[in-house]
Amino acid sequence: MNASSNKPKFDALKLISQALTYVKHIKLMLLMMALGLLVGIVVFMFTTPTYQSTALVSVESFGAPVVDRDVPETFRATIFTREFLASLKSSRVQIAAAKRMGLVGDGATSEQLVNVIPQVLILPTDGRNLEFTVLAYDPEVVRNFAKEMVAAYQDLQQQAYEDYRNEGLVRFAEQVERLENEISETMKSLSSVERDQNLTEAMLEQQSLMEIPKQLIQTREQLARMKGVRSLLVKLESQAQTPGEPSADGGPGDNVGNMVSLLSLLGSFEDETSVKLGDVVPTSRPVGPSTIKNAPLTTNNIVGPSDVESIEPWRKLEKERRILLDQIRQNSGIYLPDHRVMRDLEDKLYGTERGLETEFKMMRQKFDLNYASLEEKEKMLEARIPEYHAITEQIGKSSHDYSSLAAKQAMWDKARERLAEKLEVITFAKDYDWTELRYKGLTSLRDDVPVSPNKSKIAMIALMLGLAGAFGAPTMLNLLDTTARTVPQIEQITGLTGIGIVPLSSKEMLEDVCRSPAQGATVPNHLLECFRVIRANIITHPNRFGKSQVVLVTSARPQEGKTTQASNLAWAFRSMGEKTLLIDCDLRRGRVHGVVGTINSPGMTRLLLNECTVDEAIQSAGSGGFDIIPRGPVIAGTTDLLCQKVFHDLLELFRDKYDRIVIDAPPCLGLSETSSLQQIVDGTVLVVRAEVTGRKDVMDMVSTLKRTDAHIFGFVLNAIDLSKLGNYYDYSYYSASYYDVAEAEAQPARLVKSRA
Repeated sequence: MNASSNKPKFDALKLISQALTYVKHIKLMLLMMALGLLVGIVVFMFTTPTYQSTALVSVESFGAPVVDRDVPETFRATIFTREFLASLKSSRVQIAAAKRMGLVGDGATSEQLVNVIPQVLILPTDGRNLEFTVLAYDPEVVRNFAKEMVAAYQDLQQQAYEDYRNEGLVRFAEQVERLENEISETMKSLSSVERDQNLTEAMLEQQSLMEIPKQLIQTREQLARMKGVRSLLVKLESQAQTPGEPSADGGPGDNVGNMVSLLSLLGSFEDETSVKLGDVVPTSRPVGPSTIKNAPLTTNNIVGPSDVESIEPWRKLEKERRILLDQIRQNSGIYLPDHRVMRDLEDKLYGTERGLETEFKMMRQKFDLNYASLEEKEKMLEARIPEYHAITEQIGKSSHDYSSLAAKQAMWDKARERLAEKLEVITFAKDYDWTELRYKGLTSLRDDVPVSPNKSKIAMIALMLGLAGAFGAPTMLNLLDTTARTVPQIEQITGLTGIGIVPLSSKEMLEDVCRSPAQGATVPNHLLECFRVIRANIITHPNRFGKSQVVLVTSARPQEGKTTQASNLAWAFRSMGEKTLLIDCDLRRGRVHGVVGTINSPGMTRLLLNECTVDEAIQSAGSGGFDIIPRGPVIAGTTDLLCQKVFHDLLELFRDKYDRIVIDAPPCLGLSETSSLQQIVDGTVLVVRAEVTGRKDVMDMVSTLKRTDAHIFGFVLNAIDLSKLGNYYDYSYYSASYYDVAEAEAQPARLVKSRA
């Protein structure tokens, strides 16, 4: 199947049906149309005639010889700014122009001006011209108001600048005097801070203490490295003999290798802290409270040339030792140990090792002295740190006060210069206009035929308003109508089948159907035929077991006609020759006995309580084959028996005795009996009252029954008003005239048959 076949086809009948729904609102549509036309007439009659003119005004901007952005009157910006147009169109300018024309008096307000001139529109046409459009109730006003506005704006501009200049000169003079006082007071405060807080002396003292934190950090770092060296010295010394202790053969100690390692360690430290020619080195000095503040940090010695040359003599000895060892090793293959050459080399080696021992003792002593000196220096520096912090804090506070006052002084100086510039600007700009407007004349004028009210426009608006109301009000009513109205509508929202309709009829006519079953079976009548259609659809739509013997009739809410429908449906089954039983199971408000015309005793409530027999409960309606069990008296608790085995057993008994059983059940929504009865009946007929039952109620009723796995034969749309054109178009075959014709045609045949 191609895609075009899936498109919805145009349904002319559906369109006609929807159009006919508006017919019921014909009175409302006519009323809204008349109301729209009436509004137009009233507007035309009570609207004051309005005249219009359009004038052209040129604009020229001039600047001052001294320009300042902070003085708006001297700064030449774009001519047609939003601020300029707003000021030109302001109510202040318009009121001034109206005063010049004598239209308003002193103290006039914008509201009073609107009563004379409802609108003034100002728009730029190009870079140098403005278009003034004036709407007024007086022809004279539209001719001259734009010209007067130009003159009023010029006067107000001149007056505004003069007021600004005079006020500005006075205020600027006051501010200059104030600034002079502030500058004088600030200068006094600066001198006071410098004098009272001894700022210069404190800064000089701080300079002498600036190196203390740096020296303390350097000293602590040197001490940390020396502590590491000392721990290594102790470790290496513990692994070797004491330097200078002779060996067993009387020669130098066997620990020369360890001694060289110790010398190398001390030498590496001296490489880091070695002094140079001219360096100042501290010597030890006792530290006490009296010497911390005023005494120099250390007593210093100047390093000379002899000191530099003797920094590391052990390295020379170590080098000589290695040379002697190499010579001894080389000569050992040539000479005997006691040879003179070998003894000389051994003596030299012994002397060299003794020299290394001596160098080690001297370097170790020097290392210990330096370590003690650094510890003493650290204590001295730590003792002077609070003094450094105190003087730094004092200078910081004093400097902050001084800087604040200096910044304040600079601010006052700058403000004084700025005020002087503004005074100069105002003085030199006083003789210049900033914006000049020139009135060029009118470009259009309607002072004889008013522009408002416009007859054709008002007529068009009134017509459109009437049409909008005529179609909008019915459409809104239809959209707000949430009731079930037509069979296709209910079929669409529920998915059920409409098995019949019942036209709107009087209560007496509906109840007469089941009261005279013999006559109803033979006399053609549109009302009787409705229930025959419902009967036929029930028979042709049995449940999944092929049964439709027990039919339950219910509705969503009370007062929707289910009892009348159940009674007349039972008559329809009886009229086709079936033995039929009508049971009233609405044990709260059932009224089957009133519809059929029997007594309400003993009834179903007595039968469920076993207070009467089945034969006593069943009553006959008219001719044989149409039996009824009315409700009986209202007894608390009997509704629960409908959901129990006692009613199930009764229904099984009735199935054997009757061809058809119709049960009038309570409304479905809010009550439990109808849902419980679905398990023992063959199917359910839903009664929906047209234009009364809500669509939501219908959907809720169907959902409730489907949750109980109920078989629904379909729904009956009750009380359709066929006098409405839309309903008559949709259900014309149910009209009384169709059956009246059939009855008229059948009447002569019955007369002939009766005469025969």
